[in-house]
Amino acid sequence: MTRIAALLAVPALLLSACEDPAQEPASAPADTAVTPGPAAPPATSPAPASTRVVGLDPEGLRLIDRQSGSTASLAFGQPAEQVLAMVGASRGAPAERGTNSECGAGPLDFASWDDGLTLWFQNGNFAGWATNRQGATLMTGVGVGSSRADLEGAHAVTVEETTLGTEFTFSGVSGLLENGRVSNLWAGVSCNFR
Repeated sequence: MTRIAALLAVPALLLSACEDPAQEPASAPADTAVTPGPAAPPATSPAPASTRVVGLDPEGLRLIDRQSGSTASLAFGQPAEQVLAMVGASRGAPAERGTNSECGAGPLDFASWDDGLTLWFQNGNFAGWATNRQGATLMTGVGVGSSRADLEGAHAVTVEETTLGTEFTFSGVSGLLENGRVSNLWAGVSCNFR
């Protein structure tokens, strides 16, 4: 091998050494609502990266395994700390936790992440979720950023003007349309001021 050929081979070897095929899913799920949180600090041996993402569901959340495509349900009514532990394993700790005592449903505890996902808890149980994150989708592929036409093509939607704006509902999910596109989604108990 000539010296020039050997020097050209080094960058290719370095690039292939940096790639970790286990970290890239063969096909990412349609739900990009949730991005895994920051990696945990390394222990004596590196922990494997979470292979689960959190998907939105009318009845709660779904943990989706990026490698196998299998899902596990986190239904409304499950204990708050259990849901937070499972979601936190995929996303990292919430950026903020607290209580909003002015919600129409009564005082609600919440956990929110910087990307716009908020989980609502009532009486110690998972009660609802809300998001305004661009690209956050339901399992049907419709979500924040989808056009009204896509929304109506995928679901039997009721749309009306409310004090919140152009509001829609279908199958336990509600949301807002702004300039013909979905801007917010929520399901379960929410804390919207009407």
